[in-house]
Amino acid sequence: MEENLGQKKPVGVRLIRGFFVAFGLLLLNLIFVLGPYIGLWGIIVGFTVSGFALIASGLTLIFAYLFTIPAYLTVPALLIEHPVLMLMSSGILIGLGGIFMSLFIWLSKYVCVITGKYAMWHVDVIRGDEYE
Repeated sequence: MEENLGQKKPVGVRLIRGFFVAFGLLLLNLIFVLGPYIGLWGIIVGFTVSGFALIASGLTLIFAYLFTIPAYLTVPALLIEHPVLMLMSSGILIGLGGIFMSLFIWLSKYVCVITGKYAMWHVDVIRGDEYE
């Protein structure tokens, strides 16, 4: 077995090796990584939008309480009879929506950081810098 005394392989060998490694990583990512990654982003976007919808529905309940004409058409009778219950439920909806939005926006930041590190790991593997 020959020892490589600080000499790098020729550029053509490294280029072909990098091409095959990149093709293998592409297949790996398309088969195993892409589906769960898109699913994770779907969950993050879905919960963020649902948080926005909860905030909007809480504000709509407050608006319906202040302007009682449309309230008889859209709000259940129990909430119309008890205005404190209507305001409390709207506060709960706004609070849950704020928690959902802030939590999943915070989570999306870390998913982006991990995605960047994963991409840089691919670059290191394709270059083969630390493996030669």
